[in-house]
Amino acid sequence: MKTNSKRKWIYLFLGTTVTVVLLSWALRDVSFTAVWNALKSAQPGWLFLGWLAYISSYGVRARRWGTLLGAHCQPGRFKIRLCATFIGFGASCILPAQAGEFIRPAILSRFDGLPFATTFGSIFVERLLDIGVVLVLLLIPLWSGRIPQSSTLNQFAIGGIAILLVLVWVTFLIAASFPDTVARLAVTICQKFGLGRFESKVESSAIKFLGGLSALRQPKRTLTALVETFFIWALNGIIYWTGLLAFGIPTPGFLGALFIQSSTALAIALPSSPGYIGPFEAGIRFALSLYSTPSSTVIAYAIALRFLMMVTIPIIGLAIATKLGLSLTEITSKKSLTSGYYTSDKSG
Repeated sequence: MKTNSKRKWIYLFLGTTVTVVLLSWALRDVSFTAVWNALKSAQPGWLFLGWLAYISSYGVRARRWGTLLGAHCQPGRFKIRLCATFIGFGASCILPAQAGEFIRPAILSRFDGLPFATTFGSIFVERLLDIGVVLVLLLIPLWSGRIPQSSTLNQFAIGGIAILLVLVWVTFLIAASFPDTVARLAVTICQKFGLGRFESKVESSAIKFLGGLSALRQPKRTLTALVETFFIWALNGIIYWTGLLAFGIPTPGFLGALFIQSSTALAIALPSSPGYIGPFEAGIRFALSLYSTPSSTVIAYAIALRFLMMVTIPIIGLAIATKLGLSLTEITSKKSLTSGYYTSDKSG
């Protein structure tokens, strides 16, 4: 318990520090009067169109989740996957430490009886796909010349990240291909460190988690999930593009919007306060500064996107949770959501 408490305080300190530093950097030399004027002059029609595309991306996310789960078990109902996706992503916008990543599989486990460890493993594959596609969408505009030549972005550094990503993919592909071997290795490690009493639980959890990676062993299914991932981020990129048009920033174009999206997605991967405050604004400002966009317009643009993406989704998620009969306490507590299914995992 003391270790967990210490870890939480370290994460809180680190997240708060990152938030303060990056938010201060993003808001430097910004006139808030100019920001307000930019917000008032934005064209709401473009923003609404982008929001519709963004909302649609959640349906594709729920479909991709089913594609990945189908490699190991019945993926459950699309309706429940979609509800879990909205609730989970909404929770991640207001709760610390990406809590929604635990809430999503917990809801699917509760309502459709899928093993929590397996559904959580499939979410890990989702993140691998997302990171890969985000990186590709970062490289395409950079290497196509859509980013101003004055950019200080180091292409070799991005290439290094791409190589690291491939290594991670290969590692998990091997793990997914030999789940029993990896599970036995985990048991051996437990025994070596005097944790033999946990070996059966570790072995069972490892096998179920690796089961969620089963899609990596099926090229056709993996390709389908990859296409769906590109579709997700293309829809997601539309909100960045229409946001540019709403604020009269046409220069970056759609490819530039994809670059802004990828820069922001990588930035919010950093530890921060709930809602990605700081990294989100810093990612957008960094990307748009390459186009010499006025800082007040950049921040107005960031505020509008934050509202559309990180305020409306928690509201939708809460409405769906209420309709499902979930209380706020249950949503914020993974244990209360999964208490009835850890037992079924053990028996199954």
